[in-house]
Formats: sequence, structure tokens, C-alpha cells
Amino acid sequence: MAKQDMESGFSPRIPSLDGLRAVSICMVVIGHCSGTMGDLGYQTRMVLSVVGAGRLGVSIFFVISGFLITTLLVREQLATGTISLKNFYIRRAFRIFPAFYAYWLFALVLTVIGYIPLSHAELVSAAVYVWNYVPRQVDTWFLGHTWSLSLEEQFYLVWPLVLRSFGIRLGTWIALTAVVVAPIIRVSCYFLFPATRPLIGMMLPTRADSLMIGALLALICISGDHLRTLKQLVGSWLIPVASLCFLIVDTMLTAHFNGAYTLPFGYSLQNFMIVLLIAHCVFYDRTVLGRTLNHALIAHIGLISYSLYLWQQLFLTTNNKTFTGAFPWNILCAFLAAELSYYLLEKPFLRWRKRFSKASESRSTAKENQSLEPKRVILATSASR
Repeated sequence: MAKQDMESGFSPRIPSLDGLRAVSICMVVIGHCSGTMGDLGYQTRMVLSVVGAGRLGVSIFFVISGFLITTLLVREQLATGTISLKNFYIRRAFRIFPAFYAYWLFALVLTVIGYIPLSHAELVSAAVYVWNYVPRQVDTWFLGHTWSLSLEEQFYLVWPLVLRSFGIRLGTWIALTAVVVAPIIRVSCYFLFPATRPLIGMMLPTRADSLMIGALLALICISGDHLRTLKQLVGSWLIPVASLCFLIVDTMLTAHFNGAYTLPFGYSLQNFMIVLLIAHCVFYDRTVLGRTLNHALIAHIGLISYSLYLWQQLFLTTNNKTFTGAFPWNILCAFLAAELSYYLLEKPFLRWRKRFSKASESRSTAKENQSLEPKRVILATSASR
């Protein structure tokens, strides 16, 4: 398996991903926090709108998720010839549910005591990961970020089944088709189903390309020829520079044209530039940028990024009237809550997940050996004859 990983471009630990997660979450944190900083000058606001482009940070999260999940699925497919959906879903549950439902329960308690206004429909739609399909007259802030979590959970539910059913080769074409067709679906929904317009940037059919382009990157890396071509394409230092320039231009275009830019062109351009940046950082992690992203402090922020994404919503808002919502205490509170969530919930459940995975592997090996035993007996009998 180690040989397969090297030939396909995969390594036991994919470099730079934690650092890229750190960049993503910092964009979200800066974007949300800027509203709590009081009166700022025009130039400061402009800078913060670029480095704090939270929607772009979420897009980076999506592409990374598609790449990482597909990499893990491909590794399993190459090693065992199949994908265990049961084990995959259990591993995801260990990874996602503890921290999420801790935050959800905290939001429920705050609702019961009257601190934040959340309806039953909002609490339920967040709890069952369908927030991105429920129309709302008013965007509820404290659970508003669960739209992205809902979208990812729906991707986790569907994509492994598709990859297992159709295989790697056909799965590659399905991923490419999803990337190409998504802008058409977005524009079609806008004109044919006006009621869905507020949800177009959140639903799986209209936003799956952000995840599928990451999946496509992982699938391309399987082929040695494709991998060599890709490495040559993304090897230049112009890739991160172009990505930075695009960040600035994309922010301006989105602010000026909104959906007229993002639906037919914007999301697709975002995805393309992000996937090039990810490929550059993963394959060339010894550059200055790569070493920076893999620095221990930055990588740690990436490790806690999931919990930080959950809990920052409670503090980085003007809706929080306590000192915990005031700058800069709100940032400190968000990071403190994320650290507690990571060490008290995420890490313990990740350890339990490893134990479960080892137990599952042992059971699978035993079953494989058991199924091979009759063949061994037949071969031994034939040899004796």
C-alpha cells in the first residue's frame, strides 16, 4: 500500500492541508470579527474585506474536504478493492458529531433561557443537517453557519456511495461532469425556480462543484502521467501569486455584481484557483509558502479549525451584547472555546475512532482469512495428490 501511495502521489500525511485550513478559518474569523471592531477607515475596511472574505474561506474548506475525503476513499479502494460505507459513516460520525452537537446543545440552552432567538424549525433543521434547504425570511446568525456543515454532510452521504458503485474511472467522469454542469444548474435554478434564489449558494446540486473539484484533484492524482503533468502545471511560484490576485479581484467583483458574477462564473473561478493553490502547496511543501503553512502554530490552528468555525459564530457578532462579543475579547473567547472543544471532545473521540478502525480492520482481516481457508484446503489437497 505504501508503494501505491507513492505512485499515486499520496503520502500517509498530506502536507499543507492543516495550514490551508488555518488560512480558511482565519478568513472567516477576520470577516466576522470586522463587524465588531467599531468605526474603521475606508482603506481598513477594504483590506479587511479582502483578507476577511469569509465566503471564499468556506470555499477553500469545501475544496479541501472534497480532496481529502476522496483521497481516503481512493486509498481504501486501491487497498481492499471496495469501500466500506458503514465504516466510513461511523468514522465521520466520530469526527463530526461530538463537537457539532455540543455547540447545538449550547445554542439550545441559550434559546431556552432567552438569550438568543431560535425557532423550533431552525433548531431541528440544523440538528438534522438540512439548514441549506429551508427558506427563511430572516437569516438567523447563531446557527447560520450550519448551512456549510449541512452541505458537507450531504456530500459525505452521497459521494462514497457513488464512488463505490461506479468505481474510480467512472467516478472521475462523474466528478468532472458535476464541476462543469454546476454553473448551468445555478443559473437554471435562478430563472426557473425563483423561490430558491436565496439558497442557490448553499444547496448540494448548486454548490457541489466546490467539493467535487477537490474530489477530481484526488482522482487525477491516481494516474502517474496525470500526476506528472499536474505537478508541472502547478509548480510555478505564479500559482500562489495568481491566487492572491484573484482573491482581491474576486472580492471586488462579488461586491459589485453579486449573483450576476458568482452564479455563472464566480464560484467556478474560485474553485479552479483554489484547487491549483492546494495542488501547489501539497506537492511543493518545501517552498517558503509550504514551510509557512506547515509551521507548528499555523498547523495547530488548522487542527482546531472545525471547532473554531463552530464556536466563533457565538462571539464574532454584534448580536452578542456581552463582553464576550466585544473586540478583541471575542477573538480570545472564540479561540478558547475552540481549544476546549478540540481537546475535550474532538481528540478523545478521534482516539475512540482509531480504536474502532483497528477493531474493524481486524474483523475484516479475519473474515478475509476465513473466506480464503476453503481455497487453501483445496490447494493443499490437490498438492498432496
